[in-house]
Amino acid sequence: MLSKAEIKDIRSLHDAKGRSSQQRFIAEGIKLTGEMLGAFPCELLLADEETARSIGRQLDKLPQALRPKRIEVVPESFDWGRVSSQRQPQPLLGVFALPQEDEGSPIASGVSLLLDRIQDPGNLGTIIRTADWFGIEHLYLAPGTADPFAPKVVQATMGALTRVKVHRLSDTVAFLKDFSGPRLGTFLGGEDLYTTELPTGKDEPVLLIMGNEGQGIHPDLEPHIDRRITIPPYPAENSHTESLNVAIATALLLGELRRRL
Repeated sequence: MLSKAEIKDIRSLHDAKGRSSQQRFIAEGIKLTGEMLGAFPCELLLADEETARSIGRQLDKLPQALRPKRIEVVPESFDWGRVSSQRQPQPLLGVFALPQEDEGSPIASGVSLLLDRIQDPGNLGTIIRTADWFGIEHLYLAPGTADPFAPKVVQATMGALTRVKVHRLSDTVAFLKDFSGPRLGTFLGGEDLYTTELPTGKDEPVLLIMGNEGQGIHPDLEPHIDRRITIPPYPAENSHTESLNVAIATALLLGELRRRL
């Protein structure tokens, strides 16, 4: 049975300080936790009796090294609110080891994403999920971007973190200088996404840069951007909302790049 100290440790993983000190993160829910198993080392799997039985077959298929180090089966009366941040918790929660920090190298070909200070966890999680849908394998986070392993982000990715490699940058300008292919930045004013010629990443690396929800791309990064791209409103002569949500904009841009490819 879980001790009070262990429950406190799990609860602390909802905060950045707790994740940093323990080097662990949590995933909640039957589907999401099930996807994380085998992709990240699981240190603790918390489940009720029925769920433990149903997930047992999946665990048996995992290599021994990737199986949970510990499985704690709790009674039906267990109060999941003590460890969960969900309004309606499901009876499965995994505690996983954080991957080692990896800034990564610029890709040799294909499209990758760089997010500059995206701060809303829901936006970040949705972008990671969208990147997975469009086959983006590498995503780079500038300093000031939300923690990709915060519970709200993990939940919003719907398992995409198991397929999209996330790299946290320490020096975004240096990364941009080293990038060998076209660097596309999204701005309110620029080349029309739908009418301009765009690189698709088929024969060279392409970097798509998305800026902060309210401030856009940082001025320090602008000199290192080759193309300024905008998503035009329709019809252009009508009045419109000031801007698109960054996650929606990312989906439109990636969809157009993939369509051309």
